[in-house]
Parts: sequence; structure tokens; C-alpha cells
Amino acid sequence: MAPGFARDWTLAFTLGELVGFIPPAVVGAWLGSTGAGDAALIAGLTLAGAGEGAAIGSAQAYVLRHHGSGIPRGSWIAATATGAAVAWFVGMGGAAVMGAGAPTGVLILLVPALIAGLCAMGFLQWLVMRPTVPRSGRWVAVSAAAWLVGVLIPVVAISSAPDGWPMAAHVVIAVISAVLMGLAVGAMTGATMSRLLRRAVGSADGQTTP
Repeated sequence: MAPGFARDWTLAFTLGELVGFIPPAVVGAWLGSTGAGDAALIAGLTLAGAGEGAAIGSAQAYVLRHHGSGIPRGSWIAATATGAAVAWFVGMGGAAVMGAGAPTGVLILLVPALIAGLCAMGFLQWLVMRPTVPRSGRWVAVSAAAWLVGVLIPVVAISSAPDGWPMAAHVVIAVISAVLMGLAVGAMTGATMSRLLRRAVGSADGQTTP
């Protein structure tokens, strides 16, 4: 594997997240301005989330191919897009349920659903990489933890901006948040993927990779 994988992965991930940020932002703003109901918001942002995942998956697949990982490009992109759509569906659905004032029992049931949504992308990606990268199960947990940290960045940043600020300021904050999220998630996942791929190469060569 060529050197610089973690760096290339992080930069590509950040670019993919910046591009992928556009569909949910546009769809969310449009539906919000039209006063769309929860069902429309969930459906629209789930589809937009798939677009976000496709952008991220394409950027990741480029780096994986460039570094000769052997992981199939099309399957990786499809897994990433599907995982992102599931995460958006669960997240928006959970927000709708909480906003509707559901009973405590229903809210408790949301916890495993939200965990599943957080793990969806990593799990689907792992299914794709497992034949090529053995003993890579940790990828699911690392991906989920990275996204948990990453998602908090725009949530905190955007919610902290006063409503009275001009729209341009909110756009700038959102873009900066997307870049920071991409850098954070990309760095965390890139380090792990680099180790997994090095170990896979070492195993194939009959060597032991630390």
C-alpha cells in the first residue's frame, strides 16, 4: 500500500462531505420553507442523505482504489449511500417522534434504533470490505464513534448561531461545520482503515503487521 493513505483518506473524506452536505442542506431548507410535514421531511432528507453518502463513498472509493486496496468501488459507494440514508431516516424519524411528545416507553425504544442508524454505514461498508480485509470487524465501532463525534460538530455550531444573524452567516457556519466534521470523521476512520489495510497486506505476504 502506498504511503500517505490516512492523509489522502482524510482530505478526500472532507471534500466528499463538503459536496455531500449540499443535498440535505438544500432539501431541508426548501421543505422547511414550504412548511412540509414530518413525513415529507423524513422522506426528502432520507433521499438527500443517500446523495451525501454517495459523495462520501465516491471520495473514499477513489482513495481505496488509488492505494490498491482491492475493495470493489461500486459496492463500497452503494453501501455508503445506503448507510447514510438509513442514518438520516432513523435520525429524522426519531426527531419527529420526540417532537410529537411520544410516551416514555416509545422514546426508550428509540435508543436501539438510533444506535442501529449510527452503525449502519460502518456495518454495510464492513460487509463489502470483509472478503478483502480480514479481521476488520472493529471498523463498525470505529465508524460509529467517529460519526457520533462528527455529527455533534454541526449540531452544536448551527444551534449556537442566533436566529437573528443574516442567512449568509448561517451558510458560512454550516460550511465550516461540514469541513470540520469531514476532517474529524476522516481522521478517525482513516487511521483505522490504514492499519487494517496494512495488516491485510502483511497477511497476504505471509508477514505479521503490528
